[in-house]
Formats: sequence, C-alpha cells, structure tokens
Amino acid sequence: MDATTDTTNNSVSEVFWDTIIIGGGAAGLSAGVVLARAQFATLVVDGGPPRNASADHMHGYLTRDGMSPSECVC
Repeated sequence: MDATTDTTNNSVSEVFWDTIIIGGGAAGLSAGVVLARAQFATLVVDGGPPRNASADHMHGYLTRDGMSPSECVC
C-alpha cells in the first residue's frame, strides 16, 4: 500500500491506496474501473492531453466504444 497526504484545512490526513495507476488513457482508466469495482482503493494519475486525440474512434474502451476521443470527457 502507498499513501498520499492531504493538507486541506490546516490538518493532515493520509489516504492509503491499494493501487496507483500512472496514466489516464484507455488502459489506465479501464484498469481503474475494474479495480474500483473489485473494491480496491484506486488512484489514477494523469497529467496531460490524450495521446489518441487525433484518432477517429476508440474500440474496446469501457462504456465509450466507437466514440471519438475528442468527444470523450472522461
């Protein structure tokens, strides 16, 4: 397990994560959904625009199959 620290309201609290996924692309978000449904404390970290933005559509992406990446506000 890993932990992150939240310092809002002048208090410190730790949140423990079972899984931390680096990358919020199709694979990272799909893995995050599956792990969260299995009741794992899951954090997905992403920091930029999608690499598949120029693609016409996506296949096999949970709940967004056939959508254009530019239409997907995930």
